[in-house]
Amino acid sequence: MSVNVLQLHSSAGLYGAETVILNLSKALRQIKCTSTVGCIADAQQNKPELGKAAETLGLDVVYFPMKTKLDLLTVGKIGQVIHSRGITIIHAHGYKSNALGLIASKLYHIPIITTNHLFPPMPLDNRKLQLYSKFDVSFTMKRLDKIVAVSEEIKDKLIKKGLIESKITVIENGIDLNEYTNNEFDKCAFRRYLNIDADSFIVGTLGRLSTQKGYTFLLEAAKKILSHKTPAVFLIAGDGPLRGQLEEYAKKLNISENVKFIGFRRNTATLLKIMDVFVLSSIDEGLPMAMLEAMAARIPVLVTSVGDIPKVIENNKNGNLVEPGNSEILADKILSLLHNRPLCEQLADNAFDTVSRYYSKEAMCKKYLDIYNDLIAIK
Repeated sequence: MSVNVLQLHSSAGLYGAETVILNLSKALRQIKCTSTVGCIADAQQNKPELGKAAETLGLDVVYFPMKTKLDLLTVGKIGQVIHSRGITIIHAHGYKSNALGLIASKLYHIPIITTNHLFPPMPLDNRKLQLYSKFDVSFTMKRLDKIVAVSEEIKDKLIKKGLIESKITVIENGIDLNEYTNNEFDKCAFRRYLNIDADSFIVGTLGRLSTQKGYTFLLEAAKKILSHKTPAVFLIAGDGPLRGQLEEYAKKLNISENVKFIGFRRNTATLLKIMDVFVLSSIDEGLPMAMLEAMAARIPVLVTSVGDIPKVIENNKNGNLVEPGNSEILADKILSLLHNRPLCEQLADNAFDTVSRYYSKEAMCKKYLDIYNDLIAIK
C-alpha cells in the first residue's frame, strides 16, 4: 500500500513544529509520497499560518474548524478527508491532534503516529495546558501506534511518565537546506528597511515569545553589552504571550532603542542572513529548529546547553554553548564573538557542515518513512 499521510496539527503560529511539518511534507513530495496538511483551528479563527505557508508551497491543505475546544464532529470531517484522499496513515502533532486522530484512526482502521516536539509543554504555570498534557501522556499516547520524540531528553521524560520505551523512537528535526543557501538579496537594503545602521552588530534570535525561550536573560545580557558602548542591535523575531512584558522589560532596562521586536516573520532565511550572531537563550528545548536554521544560514550560533543541543553543538567547534539562566556569561560570550570575526567564520562553516550532514529534511524524511511503511504493512 502506498504512503499517503495526513499531517494533523492544531497550530498557534509558524514555529518549530510547523516548520518540521512543512519540511517533512516537502521531502515526502520529492519521493512521490502524498502528504496532506490538516489544520485544526477555532471556527472563529483566521486561516492558520501553517495552512497559509503550506498553500504557498503548493502542498495539499485541509482545514478543520472547531466550534468548541474539542469538537468531536471534527472526527467525521477527518474521516471524509481520509476517504476522499485515500489517507493511509495519520501523523499527529500535539495533544488535540492526538485525541482527534486516535478516534479517527480507530473508526477508519488506519495507523497513527505522533511527534512530541516539546515535553512538558510550556508554560508550566498554565494549569489547563498541563492538565491536557497529563491526559495526553497517560491516556491518548498510550493508545497510539508509535511515538516520535525529537530528542533523547524528551524520550526519557516520556518514559518516566509511564510510556513504553519500545514504542518511542527519536527522530531529529530536519531542515530544507535550499532555503538558506541563496545569497541573492541586498543585506544593506534589508538593514535600512529595519532601521539598523550599517556599522551595527546584529545579535538576533527568533521563536515564540514564551517563558521557555528565556528572553529575559538575553535582554539582561544586552544591557551589559550596551554598557560597553558596543554598537549592537538586538533583533527579536517572533510573537507570543510575553511580547508586552518583554517590551516593558527592555524599557525598564533602558535599552529599547537597541532592541527591536519585529514580530512574526515568515521569511526567516532572509532575516538570519543579516545577523552577525544568532543567540538562543532557552531554559528548555528539544532540538530547536531555529538553531538548525541559523546553522544552515552559516551564522555563528551561541546557544544554551539544554535538551539535545549539546549533542549537536561542540563548544568552540561548530558553535558556542552557555549554561541556561546566566545573563552575565551570555553577555561575555556574545561580546567575544562580536570581536572575533575569524572565529565566527570558522564556527559558521563547521555549523553548516554539521547540519548538512545530519539534519537535512531528507535525512528526517527517510526515518519517518520507515515508520510509516512498517505501520501500514502491519495494518
